[in-house]
Amino acid sequence: MLIPPLIPIFLIGFIFIAVLGDGSGGGTSSLGTNGQVKYCQHWSDGDAYTHNLLVHRYGITAEQIDGFMSTLGVNYDKNRINGAKLLEWESKSNLDVRAILAIAMNESSLGTAGVATNAGSNMFGYGAFDSNPENANNFNDEVAVVALTKQTIIANHNETFKIQDEKAQKNANGSLSPSDGGVYFTDTSGSGKRRAEFMEKMDKYIDEHGGTPDPPSTSSDVPTSNLASGSLASSWDFPSEYADKLKYGQPTSASLTTLGANSYPVGQCTWYVANRLQETGICQDAGIYNGNGNGQDWVRSLVSKGWKESSTPVEGAVVSTAGGNDGTFPQYGHVGFVEHVNEDGTFLVSECNYSNVQDKVHYRVCQPASYYSYAVKE
Repeated sequence: MLIPPLIPIFLIGFIFIAVLGDGSGGGTSSLGTNGQVKYCQHWSDGDAYTHNLLVHRYGITAEQIDGFMSTLGVNYDKNRINGAKLLEWESKSNLDVRAILAIAMNESSLGTAGVATNAGSNMFGYGAFDSNPENANNFNDEVAVVALTKQTIIANHNETFKIQDEKAQKNANGSLSPSDGGVYFTDTSGSGKRRAEFMEKMDKYIDEHGGTPDPPSTSSDVPTSNLASGSLASSWDFPSEYADKLKYGQPTSASLTTLGANSYPVGQCTWYVANRLQETGICQDAGIYNGNGNGQDWVRSLVSKGWKESSTPVEGAVVSTAGGNDGTFPQYGHVGFVEHVNEDGTFLVSECNYSNVQDKVHYRVCQPASYYSYAVKE
C-alpha cells in the first residue's frame, strides 16, 4: 500500500516513511502474541508515555470500558461510541483500545466537539485539514481509526505518545529529519503526555474493576480469528506441508530487507513483493518492480511493462487484490506473491503488511476469486 495524497490536520507539510519495529519497546514485560497482536499486562515499556500503541492490554472488557467512560463527565452518543465498538475498532486497526479512547477524548471529547459533530465525520481529527476541516466528513469513525493507525502510527513511526511529543518539538525547532518519520501533531504543549495520562487513568480504573487475566504466553493460547474472507488458512509460521513444494524456495530474511533499488515504503505489501521478485531471481530490473502503484495496481502495471496476465494463479506470479476485498482499503487493495498452486486450484501466497504487521512474512492459502488478478514474467 502507498500513503494517499490526503494528509490529516495533524500531519503538516511532509510525510516521511520509517521502519516499524517489533512493538516490544525494549521493555521487560512479558508479551504474548498470536502473530497479529502483542499483549502486555499493563505497558510494553515502563509506562503509558513510552508504551507501544500497537501492544494491547489483554482481556479488557466492553463493560469495563463503558464503566470508565461513564466517569468522564461527557454527554457522548452511546450508540456512536461504546465499549463493544471500541474493542471492534481495536481488532480492526490493531491500535490499543486505551489509545483509541485517549485520542477520541483529546481530539473531540468523544465526538461532541468541532467537526466531529458533523454527519459522517469522525471523532479522531482524521482528514480535517487546516484549509478544509470539513474534509473529515469523508471518513467515519471506523475508517478513520484504521487509516490513522496505518498511516500516522505505523508508516510515520509514531508508535508511542512520547515519540509524538518529541517529534512535535523537533518540528517546531526545525530539527526534524526524514529519518525521524512524519509528525503526528504540531502541538508542542504536551498533547502526547496528556493522552498517556488519560490511558493511565483508564488502566487504573480497569485494575479497580475486575482487572484482566494474564496475557497468553504462546500463540496457541489465542484462537485464530478475523482471517481474510478468501483464506482457507492463515499463519505467520511457514506451513511445513509446503516445505518441499516451493519452486523458488522458502522466503528468507532477504525478503524483509530492502533489495536493489526497491523504492517502496518499508514494510508495505508492495515493498515485500519487490524484494521477493529479486530474491527469487524472477526480476532484477528496477524499472519493472518499481513504479507499480498501490497493491491493486500491480498486475495492470506489470502487464503494461510486458508481463503476461494469467486467468489463474501460477507459481512465481504476482497476485493483486482489488480494493475493498479481503478486508483491504478500497483505494489501495493488496499485492502478494504466489508461492505454490495446489491440485484443487487453491494457492499459497506470501505477503507482508497483513493485519498491519510489517516485520514478518505472512502466508495464506487462498481460493481463486474474481477480485484476484495475476501477472507472470514472459
